[in-house]
Amino acid sequence: MRSYVMQLQLTEAQTIIMSIIVLLLMGAAIYFLARGFFKERKRYLEERELLMEGVLSRSAITSIITSYIAKSGKEATFTLLYIDLDKFRDFVNAFGLEESEKILERIVKNVDAALPKGIKIARLQADEFLVFLPAEYDRTVSVELANKLKTAIAKPIKLFGDTQVNATGSIAIAFYPVHGNTLKDMISSLKIATYITKKAGGNAIRVYSDEMSEADGDHIEYYYQIKHAIQHKEFQLYYHPMIDLAKGEVFGVEALIRWNHPEHGVLSPFKFLGVMEQSGDIHWIGLWGLETVIKTYQELKQEFPKQNILVSLNLSPKQLMNEHLFMEFQRMLKKYRVNAENIILEIIEFALFEKQETIFTNLKKLKEMGFLIAIDGFGLDYSTLSKAEALDIDIIKLDNEFLKAEESYMKARFATMLLEFAKRNAYKVICEVIETKEMMDAAREYGIDIMQGFYFSKPLSSEALRGFIATEHWKQLT
Repeated sequence: MRSYVMQLQLTEAQTIIMSIIVLLLMGAAIYFLARGFFKERKRYLEERELLMEGVLSRSAITSIITSYIAKSGKEATFTLLYIDLDKFRDFVNAFGLEESEKILERIVKNVDAALPKGIKIARLQADEFLVFLPAEYDRTVSVELANKLKTAIAKPIKLFGDTQVNATGSIAIAFYPVHGNTLKDMISSLKIATYITKKAGGNAIRVYSDEMSEADGDHIEYYYQIKHAIQHKEFQLYYHPMIDLAKGEVFGVEALIRWNHPEHGVLSPFKFLGVMEQSGDIHWIGLWGLETVIKTYQELKQEFPKQNILVSLNLSPKQLMNEHLFMEFQRMLKKYRVNAENIILEIIEFALFEKQETIFTNLKKLKEMGFLIAIDGFGLDYSTLSKAEALDIDIIKLDNEFLKAEESYMKARFATMLLEFAKRNAYKVICEVIETKEMMDAAREYGIDIMQGFYFSKPLSSEALRGFIATEHWKQLT
């Protein structure tokens, strides 16, 4: 009897375990089915947003090419032309999404008119297009056609009155099956060729070659994902507090860009800013960054009306070399009716700016608009100090180099001289990279009251920042 009961209990346990396994398998199946459904729906919605009269969708061109490969078999040969408009983001910034889409439609009409009868153009992304040429179009004809398309893209487009715009495009060419045995491989080859073309300045035609740098191939993934990330708002600003210990309050916050990558998680700027510099998307970062910090400042002012917490934005040398920068920033200030003196523009490695007339002009005009100018990464040497006198700056940001015990007496002596220089010129000094209480105490001995570093806080999201300010957490550390 006892054996029968144990056998019955074992059978019941096995049944329960099997039931749990079945439920888990069903749950997993439902999860993957739902995931596939929503992924497909997202792709469909994105593709629908790109629809343009007389232009094929990505799905349509994919279907045409795969069918062509299947019908032709091993004898299949064809050519793909990949068109990527140069700096189209500038049109979006200048005229807005709706007007820039109209500009794009007119560019595509010019391109379509240059295509042979029966050849269609497909839209892959916002300003990226693909042309499929079957076997009867040999290499010579394909290159000649690419030149015609380049000319068609460059045709002036009248907008209103005397206003007209001129676009340029980078065109890559790849031949099947030499440059890829599948459509996916072909697209990868085209993207590498396009990336190298844009890196060299754009407005050119390039045939893919297997000799192209592997390093360029490594960067190509981010180059094209960045465009998608801009459209889908994957970039976010985090804020690193700067604490004024003398006043016991937050002096300001430095905005630091992060990329919420759907596959790799949160990426630091070191992963993508270099690619954005080469692609020209760094100019988008400047405008988007300014708009975002303005909104953050207004939110902080509304929530903490008794405090005037400044917001700081980093500008790269390439951004400062944009001759339209100050006008674009001026439009943004007017749009939000905010005073520029509440915003700090941080300039890195300013010693490299010598003989860069556009940079000095922009800095001067930005200063006249009311922006506070900060020099980040200020060097502890006499040449840096002499150049500081030539610039109309407000803030000097020092790293913790002179606070380290192993550093030389000369660096400590120069730091003292620098602080005396800053005091004479009414510059504020902020010591960065404060990691310990000992560093904080050492900086205070030099007479530095405004500090920034992980000792006080890591970079925070805008929501976490408000909590940090409200709880006054830094007061427990000073």
